[in-house]
Amino acid sequence: MKRLQLEDLSKQLGYSKTLISMVLNGKGNQYGISKKTQSAVLEAVSQLDYTPNKFAKALRTGKSNFIGLIVADISNPFYSTIAKNIEHVLFDRGYNLMVCSTEENEEKEKRLVEMMLNQQGVDGVIVATTFKDSSFYDQPRFAKTPLVFIDRLLPLFNTNYVVIDNYGGSLEVTNHLIKSGAKKIACLSISPSYLSTIEDRVNGYKDALTKSKLKQDASLLRLIRFDHINDDVDTCIQELLIKHQDLDAIYALNNHLATAVLKTLRKKDFEKHADKIKIACFDDIELFNIIDKKVSSVSQPIEEIGKNASLLILDIIDGKQVNKSNIVLATKVIAR
Repeated sequence: MKRLQLEDLSKQLGYSKTLISMVLNGKGNQYGISKKTQSAVLEAVSQLDYTPNKFAKALRTGKSNFIGLIVADISNPFYSTIAKNIEHVLFDRGYNLMVCSTEENEEKEKRLVEMMLNQQGVDGVIVATTFKDSSFYDQPRFAKTPLVFIDRLLPLFNTNYVVIDNYGGSLEVTNHLIKSGAKKIACLSISPSYLSTIEDRVNGYKDALTKSKLKQDASLLRLIRFDHINDDVDTCIQELLIKHQDLDAIYALNNHLATAVLKTLRKKDFEKHADKIKIACFDDIELFNIIDKKVSSVSQPIEEIGKNASLLILDIIDGKQVNKSNIVLATKVIAR
């Protein structure tokens, strides 16, 4: 059977294609289409051999059964695994997941949130924000929007969130390096450095050095640009080895940085240093289980992040969550 098209609907319902499209896309009120006409269109469409899009369903039920997930970089195994676990929970509850990446760009995050809420009509948003402050989300229009933050927090912003103990994990893995004999430990951070995750990990690293009475050297704490990781890591390690010939450990604050460090140390110019430098990473990925170079890591409860965020956003949508819920999950150091 031929599926009905918008033109067919227009002929059968007696309304223009433009009017029908506005109604089905949730813009009837915006363009002054009466509630009576909107109801007539939706009722007629439901009786025809036509599958209305999610906006029509949302107008009838008040729910689209779509949840938006906004992360910094979906190619990062950390975020892709979280997305997979969120999708599993939502699918079992009859919801679909829409995933987008911000690439650590505040303006893109703003556009994605607006698109998901205003154009796609999602019922709620789970976000790993890249914003520096809460001014965007602290608007009255978001007061009743089901919203859950994961991974990252905004300063002085009271909201629902599911995060991990970044400070504790960083402190513990740095202590592990120190106990294994490392005295000169470089820390590779990543932009944007104001993110709560990065700040907490840097502070954990610094406090571990202080508590072990190791001197903090500002030249050992290096910032790598998010969009120039490989080139920056190459340059950074070259400079570190020139300035600190006794460098004996590198601590990378995420898995992309650690992977770039491993690539650099495999290059001919750096091979002679590879054996003497210990590597640690705040993230645990499968690569670390199969390579010869031992990388100690901070394992994050990724499944629990996804599960808790999913259940929390659903409870908010269903009106079961009255007070703000703040979930902080523990990490575990894998010593290799």
